[in-house]
Amino acid sequence: MSRFKVGDRVALKKAQEAWYSGYAGNPVVIVPEGAVGVVGSVDVPCTYHRKGEPLRFNCVDFVLPGVFSGDPIHGNCKWRCGVWEKEMRKA
Repeated sequence: MSRFKVGDRVALKKAQEAWYSGYAGNPVVIVPEGAVGVVGSVDVPCTYHRKGEPLRFNCVDFVLPGVFSGDPIHGNCKWRCGVWEKEMRKA
């Protein structure tokens, strides 16, 4: 069970690649260590697993002004990362 809850503000302990980074015309997006985001979902089961890695992660949303997901005319600057608990802390 996660020690975080939806809505918690958290900071990354390690840089993370955002979902859809580099996909379908999106820029490659690396959210830097120390970036502060908001937990959107907790205890999400992994769809694949590597030995030694946790089985569940938390989804964290980051707003990166000027870094658009999809067509910039829509103004979507929110990026989501799947983050293991050991790689984040409360902000």
